[in-house]
Amino acid sequence: MVRHNVQVNENKDTAPSAQDADTAAPAQRSHAEHVGANGARLAGRRREVPLWARLAASGAALALMVVGLSWVPVPYVVESPGPTFNVLGSDSGIPMISISGTDPTSGADVAVDAPQSSSYAAKAPSGDGGPGQLRMVTVAESGGPGRRLNFLQLVGATFDSRSRILDYDSVYPPTATQEQVDNANQAQMQSSQSTSQVAALEYLGWRVPASVTIAGGVEGTDAADKVAQGDVLTAITTVDGAVHPVDSASAPFAIMSRVPVGDTVRLSVQRDGDALEIPVTTVAGEEGSEGSKLGVYLRIDAQLPLDISFNLENVGGPSAGMMFSLGIIDRLTPGDMTGGAVIAGTGTMNYDGRVGAIGGIQQKMWGAKEDGAQWFFAPAANCNEVVGNIPDGLRVVRVATLGEAADAVHAIAQGDGASLPICTAR
Repeated sequence: MVRHNVQVNENKDTAPSAQDADTAAPAQRSHAEHVGANGARLAGRRREVPLWARLAASGAALALMVVGLSWVPVPYVVESPGPTFNVLGSDSGIPMISISGTDPTSGADVAVDAPQSSSYAAKAPSGDGGPGQLRMVTVAESGGPGRRLNFLQLVGATFDSRSRILDYDSVYPPTATQEQVDNANQAQMQSSQSTSQVAALEYLGWRVPASVTIAGGVEGTDAADKVAQGDVLTAITTVDGAVHPVDSASAPFAIMSRVPVGDTVRLSVQRDGDALEIPVTTVAGEEGSEGSKLGVYLRIDAQLPLDISFNLENVGGPSAGMMFSLGIIDRLTPGDMTGGAVIAGTGTMNYDGRVGAIGGIQQKMWGAKEDGAQWFFAPAANCNEVVGNIPDGLRVVRVATLGEAADAVHAIAQGDGASLPICTAR
């Protein structure tokens, strides 16, 4: 916090001495002479403060009040357009996405397109004939734990049509700390990077084996008192008697996306060396999601066939998953997949390739537009927030899966972007 130290000097007008009064001109003394009890003549001068001085004093008082208010914290959070990053680019010579390894079928080093040499944080080119870009987008937040919003910031946000003002309590619990929020955001970022790798490689036809372990049951579900932490999930048997092996990271999610809510399925698990069959009644997932949920928490240990890492600091949250996946696909696909277009987008990425809803999409569209994006991929689940809020000149495409997003990139590259699905209000 910056503190402004204001020093106030008090100028006190004192009555002149008798000698001063005697030496004053009679006309000046006539209105200010008084006789005291001892007969001594006392003189004083009453001066009216000019209007300009009164206005200056009022202005100074107002300025001091504004300065004081500027540091008063207010219970709000402001979301504004944040920076965007080209996932195909590099920073200081380090690619944003690094990929290496050998093809398990051929034993040869995997072929990876070179990253773009320009900084991923640079302004995107728009129709300049250069290479295309895939830009992940962010939201700049003011007012979180340890970073409380002040009055002047709130006033500024009020007059910024690109910003959104939220009640603090609707975003954070009262006891949340800056460290807790930062840790949660980083955990979400790491999870999005893990799921994006699996989804991208499976989209390209790579097999990604995984061990799936139950971390616990969701309170209030049928599974809560039946499963145990550490159960290794090996298969799911659906009501038609079909046994579906759980041998990859995407398997349990892909299976459950086709199981209706309320069905009873059997979980085949390994517990302390014993094979168990656990009947579980499925529950509803998030609004708008397909299929149902098991009511358990899963820990995925995927054995990636390639080494993939990300070079991105001071950015958290899960919403870059889809763009990470598209970046991996582009780097492992010969040539410029974008056809020279600048495409931004947002959306979480599930292991089975489903694109999930995110927050702050209106601010993200503005950030994409300001950094030169021509196209923007929006999760289908966010379409109600998109309609009526698209910046002029930005074309928004609705996507629900990684396959749809990759197909949209190819369509744009081939000049067929006009045929892509758009957001409509539900």
